[in-house]
Amino acid sequence: MADREKLAKRIRALAAMTVENGCTEDEAITAAKKLAEMLAEHNMTVDEAMMREQPFAEHKEYREDAIGERLWKPSEAIAHLTGARYWRSPAGVWPVSISFFGFDHEVDVAKFMLAICTRAMVDGQSRVDRQYALVNSARRRSHVIAYLDGMADTLQRRIRALKPAAPTGTGLVVLHGALIDAALKERGIETKKMRQRDSRDFDPSYAAGVLAAERVALNKGLTAERDSRLLLS
Repeated sequence: MADREKLAKRIRALAAMTVENGCTEDEAITAAKKLAEMLAEHNMTVDEAMMREQPFAEHKEYREDAIGERLWKPSEAIAHLTGARYWRSPAGVWPVSISFFGFDHEVDVAKFMLAICTRAMVDGQSRVDRQYALVNSARRRSHVIAYLDGMADTLQRRIRALKPAAPTGTGLVVLHGALIDAALKERGIETKKMRQRDSRDFDPSYAAGVLAAERVALNKGLTAERDSRLLLS
């Protein structure tokens, strides 16, 4: 991996030797020829070289409420969409923590999309609380939980559906995962799947949560901070 990193650095340097960057035409032509030779000799693409230069980032946030207990669903879908890695605190641990790790632009998008989902669920919970303000607290909580389950399930489904079609070649996809996994290992971070509880989809408020989540504008999460074309499909 270290040798590939050094090679990628040399390739990036050659790719930057252009007339636009101040080189003479002869220098640019010579660099382009050398670049083509190195790419062919070492079976590397410019895309791979550029990917190896991208910085990593981590984002973690905490919630100590019913929303936090359900954010793992949209978070899982966001990780699937962006290519970032995701993990959460074990069930029953408070406050609930949600973490993303990946290339900088992926984590930027993940963080922004999670904020959209969280805001929508907070607003939805407030509406249900007002709707059932006159019923006892246990019954009101039951409706809130079902409503949030409906929102979380639907947001998860909708976000996963935003994933672009798989590219014809898979080399960069494999490399992408390998680079992130290696960076996680260097930081001593190990992710694992955990059991999750079922949704309360038998409660009428679940359907109301589904409808609310269908109205959430998710696309702005892809375009507000970063171009969605940066996401690795």
